[in-house]
Amino acid sequence: MELFKLAALCVACLLPVILLRKKTPEQALLLTLAILAVVLARCLRQAAPLLEELRSLFARAGVETAYVSILLRTVAAALVTRFCADLCRDGGSQALASAVETAGAVAALLIALPLLRAVVELLLGYFT
Repeated sequence: MELFKLAALCVACLLPVILLRKKTPEQALLLTLAILAVVLARCLRQAAPLLEELRSLFARAGVETAYVSILLRTVAAALVTRFCADLCRDGGSQALASAVETAGAVAALLIALPLLRAVVELLLGYFT
């Protein structure tokens, strides 16, 4: 039900954003940013029980908490990257959107580096 409320909010705000974009694009971007903040806050509130359930499932499966943290931080980096790049595109700057996407890819690799290191060490353990 929360999804429908958030979708309705976004659709209801779409017309004012479109109208503002014609006369004052800066205000349209600020309104978009405000709506995005509201939606993200509501999503984070809804995601808290999901995150606890994921942690519980991974704990029962014997997966280390650090690996779950890496997974969640990588997903968060991807979402932040996507939202920021979309805002840059809405603001009219494809170059900034590309830069944000590149930074997001680098951040995801840096976040996942400990996991990659563990996989390489596991593979090296089999061959040595």
